[in-house]
Amino acid sequence: MSLDKAYTFRRLDTLWQRDDFPILELRGKKYVLFSDLHMGDGGGADDFYANEITLEAALEYYRTNGFKLILVGDIEDLWKFGPEEVRSRYFQTAYSAISRIGNTNVRRIFGNHDGDWDTPRVDPIRVSPVQLGIATEAIKIMDAEGEVHILICHGHQGDIESDRGTWISRPAVRFYRLIEPILRTFGWAKNPPAINSQVLSSYEQTFYQWAKSQGVLIICGHSHRAIFASRSHLERCMEDLAKAKAVLLRPDLGMHAVKIIKEQVKRLKKEVRKEKKRGRKIIPVAGRDVPGPNYFNTGCGIYEDGITAIELTEDKIRLVKWNRNADPAHLYVTYGEMDLSTVLKQL
Repeated sequence: MSLDKAYTFRRLDTLWQRDDFPILELRGKKYVLFSDLHMGDGGGADDFYANEITLEAALEYYRTNGFKLILVGDIEDLWKFGPEEVRSRYFQTAYSAISRIGNTNVRRIFGNHDGDWDTPRVDPIRVSPVQLGIATEAIKIMDAEGEVHILICHGHQGDIESDRGTWISRPAVRFYRLIEPILRTFGWAKNPPAINSQVLSSYEQTFYQWAKSQGVLIICGHSHRAIFASRSHLERCMEDLAKAKAVLLRPDLGMHAVKIIKEQVKRLKKEVRKEKKRGRKIIPVAGRDVPGPNYFNTGCGIYEDGITAIELTEDKIRLVKWNRNADPAHLYVTYGEMDLSTVLKQL
């Protein structure tokens, strides 16, 4: 992933200034945002198939609880697979779960791996398979006060390989598909999310800087790294750990409170170790500055242990995780939650 910062700023300026993108109202509505599922053919090069059942459970929850669905790009991996291969594999499962939410309740944004959706074509997420679907490059959200401060896009804008150089990137990925199952057999290839890369960090910092300069809240995917209010899960755990340790130093704490805080410290230390072991020590999006809540990232659907998503309601914004192979009590976990009105005031 290579980034042209000036070009990225121009691309985002254009998206924000255009008036032909859908503007969705937030008042009285609930949305859930998924990105980067990278659905394939169910074979050895399909990064998504292990999370298939997890996605179905999540979508059924959102359907029954009245959420609308926004697909934030790279839902299918059409760099690796043909549309019919993906449709054939997931038509009765993931596509069926999406279509049950209803045509008017599902929106598509195209990413680099499913950019084919910028032109009309038969869309398997539609209730009727003969209906044509088309995606847009961005969606804007109008808050409960009638103001538009939220931009949703996939996040490949300005990425040289994924925005301007797809003519060479796509054939290279299609070739890699042929050898990927062999590499995985010998443990030489894993799913690509959540690596600690300076290039990815520069990408995230650039999107954050643009959003900060415009006073905008931007929600993306693309990097496969879940970010909430410009902080990674590890950063928030470390901040919470520091606060909990500070509370333990208070001389007025009772024994019961001390016990509760010590349990919290133990849990947070375990989570910090787990995140570092997974390679999720993400360089701060805001650099050395105190981060403003301008940048959110949905993460992806190809984690080795589940799927992340962002929930957006009239009064809340949440980052959630749907865990794979978890007991019902731990299937759904909230990683971050803020009052949306508070977030928007800080832009």
